[in-house]
Amino acid sequence: MSAWPPALAPLAVRVRAYVEAALADRPEPEPFDSLAVAIHRAQRALDPVLAALAEGEPSDALGIPAVPVALFKDLPVGTVSSDEDAAVVFRTSGTTGGGRGSHRLRSTELYDLGAQGFHRRCVPDAPREVVALLHDPAIAPDSSLSHMVAGFGRVRWALRPAGLDHEALDAWVREATGPLYVAATAFALADWLQHGPPVLPAGSVVMVTGGFKGRTVALSDEAMYALAQERLQPERLVTEYGMTELSSQLWGRPGQPYRAPRWLRVVAVDPATGRPRAAGERGQLRFIDLCNLDGTLVIDTMDEGVVGADGEVTLLGRLEGSEVRGCSLTMEDVWASR
Repeated sequence: MSAWPPALAPLAVRVRAYVEAALADRPEPEPFDSLAVAIHRAQRALDPVLAALAEGEPSDALGIPAVPVALFKDLPVGTVSSDEDAAVVFRTSGTTGGGRGSHRLRSTELYDLGAQGFHRRCVPDAPREVVALLHDPAIAPDSSLSHMVAGFGRVRWALRPAGLDHEALDAWVREATGPLYVAATAFALADWLQHGPPVLPAGSVVMVTGGFKGRTVALSDEAMYALAQERLQPERLVTEYGMTELSSQLWGRPGQPYRAPRWLRVVAVDPATGRPRAAGERGQLRFIDLCNLDGTLVIDTMDEGVVGADGEVTLLGRLEGSEVRGCSLTMEDVWASR
């Protein structure tokens, strides 16, 4: 596994200290903005894509240029220039067309610290016996979701190359001697629900992530949650929002806003200008993720939402009808910035 280069190694120490303080409910060891600007400077020197987007010197996190998420499919975004230099490469599913974006990491240390720590904060009673409607990381080592869920406990993986193994999945539920934690994408969970699954053991929790983008299904998110409650009868349902291109996640409950950890700042911006919207106004969601040290700090998503004054995020769906700023960037622009 490659070590962080000299430009990033001290920043990794600072990010770890920031995340550990947040997880322990201690004051931040330094201001978010100063750490974000320091990370941006180091990333800009190592990442030609970011250098091509950068103009001037930002004074705070909101002044750092955001990389449109669509660029990950076409350009080598991040400070790790090749797969050979990475300890792990997470790739997007590619379900919405085009190529697969890549997120290369020299180390999963910060990713794991933040993902597992915030998960324990948001789902403190999560059973350690996990049934995942996902691919085993041995089959899909490039799945960031499977990587995260592998840290939740003792995991059995129900998704095969040909689809869900309904027979094994139902048997695991019927034979369970205690509560289960079911981790699933919305699409996989909808598939299982329509096959008539058994009721989960008392105290079980169901985690759902993702929506139905790029798929043809008969269920809305709301109908799927209601059906899951009716057929599986879990003690509770939780929702997760994550992206391959990020290192941190949001957690919530169906019908409620998502919570972000203190090291992940979410901003709703005007999709045409990039200017922040006021609290409570809808806009394109922008993520500023301090744990994204090997990738890129600031990412503009293709999702629309509302960010409240308290930082809670309400997801409204996919952004429609707006030009994505920065997506005219070409490989020639990237090389010219070197």
